[in-house]
Amino acid sequence: MKRRDFVKKSGSGLIYTGFAGSILPSILTSCQNGKKEMAQVRPELFDEFMQYDAIGLSELIKTKQISPAELLKVVIKRIEYFNPKINAVNIKLYERARDTIQNINNNSVFAGVPVLIKDMIDIGGVVRSDGSKLMQNNIPSESVSYIIELEKSGLNIVGRTNVPEFASHSNTWNELYGKTINPWDVTKTVFGSSGGSSAAVAAGIVPMAHGTDGAGSNRIPPNACGLFGFKASRGRLASGEKGGIDDFLKTNCGISRSVRDNEQLFIATQKRENNPYAIIKNSVKNSPLKPLKIGYIRTGLEGYEVDPEIAAKQDEITKLLSSLGHKIEAITIPINGDDFYDQFNIFFLTKFVPLVNNIMANNNAYTKIEDIKELTNFVKTEAIFAKNYNETEIEKATDYIKNYIPTIFKSMFEKNDVLFSAVCPIKTQPVEFLNPMTDSFMDKKYVVGQTLSLTSFSNICGHPSMSVPLSNIDNLPLGSMFQAANGKDELLYQLAYQLEDAKPWKDQWPKMSYK
Repeated sequence: MKRRDFVKKSGSGLIYTGFAGSILPSILTSCQNGKKEMAQVRPELFDEFMQYDAIGLSELIKTKQISPAELLKVVIKRIEYFNPKINAVNIKLYERARDTIQNINNNSVFAGVPVLIKDMIDIGGVVRSDGSKLMQNNIPSESVSYIIELEKSGLNIVGRTNVPEFASHSNTWNELYGKTINPWDVTKTVFGSSGGSSAAVAAGIVPMAHGTDGAGSNRIPPNACGLFGFKASRGRLASGEKGGIDDFLKTNCGISRSVRDNEQLFIATQKRENNPYAIIKNSVKNSPLKPLKIGYIRTGLEGYEVDPEIAAKQDEITKLLSSLGHKIEAITIPINGDDFYDQFNIFFLTKFVPLVNNIMANNNAYTKIEDIKELTNFVKTEAIFAKNYNETEIEKATDYIKNYIPTIFKSMFEKNDVLFSAVCPIKTQPVEFLNPMTDSFMDKKYVVGQTLSLTSFSNICGHPSMSVPLSNIDNLPLGSMFQAANGKDELLYQLAYQLEDAKPWKDQWPKMSYK
């Protein structure tokens, strides 16, 4: 039965389920003790296309079971329904998406499937605000290389997703667009900074969204939303920056419901020239994975230890890994958490000082950082915190971050194929755990450091990392993080496919996603 035929029969007692699109009776009967009993009816998702991942949707387009224009209408309907509930999409690009359809290559890998792009990368002719009132009228004239390659893959940009102001903290909430909330529990945060993208995919608006990861942003929100999130090796994918440079901390990649969507986006957006690693041409799904030596960072970073309940959940995952043939050994990160976070703050936060100095230089009404109206209190207090560090202290922090930390992790990868840990050492917090309009950096300094304490190392070292949705805690999703040495992105995707087969998560949806 073709999909179009099925839609016509949608009132006949059938439901559509699974990425592969198997059709099952919605009412099953069994006979016990001579009685017919009605089996539990599985609830239906908001629309019949939500069970498809992006590759599945592209196959429907290629086989003419739905057109890109029809699918766009479906996604727009989802945005209009779900976004008032979760505030994931901050900028709607419906007309741009309708215009783009005219130039979609139906033979491309994604063939017109709609996608959402995080509000922290240049798209030509589209507002890029970085979640700040200061940038609300910033319209780049050109798309960066990453967006160009993403659109070549056939993905059709239908909107932007919400972020914390300048990705400066771990809660997706800003003064310009408000707060994004978790589809699994609307009283909870999605963390940050790819919180809007993660919320949108979790609810079912799109099967995959773009995210940037500068200290854990493509892993911490997916961890809270039950999704697969990937942080690529530095320099491996097309540049997301003006001038084609590779940002030291930030990379671009996908947040998705399926591993194959994420991997195909990775393959499509690889850097074509001057790539420090070999180009991946084909999926690694069917590549044999040898037993791995996996170092288990159970306790987290000294001073920012993992919640015991989360550690217990990760202990369960070690049993799964062992059953798959991998060897697990408990290890520790030989770094003091307070020392690390002190140096990371100097390295990262001093970038806000030139920003506020430039604002004050162009507005004589501002005599103190506190006076700046275009920035939230949290960003202003970050700049106040960082402004007194001198060049010697900044150089010391830079050496610590760029040289000392990578040396530590290089040694760890010499002894282990993969590192395994919790994604975040704390549970998904109430959405009010950090209010950027009223809270100061010094008040929330520890909790921000705690949130990023396990994820930021891969950004510093440049190696790949992923969050895989293998657990739940307190009726909320809980991710597991895996890291590999620089350039070993394929190894992580192989492991992700293995875990997806062993413990599938595709049918796990928040209640709001059902009719």
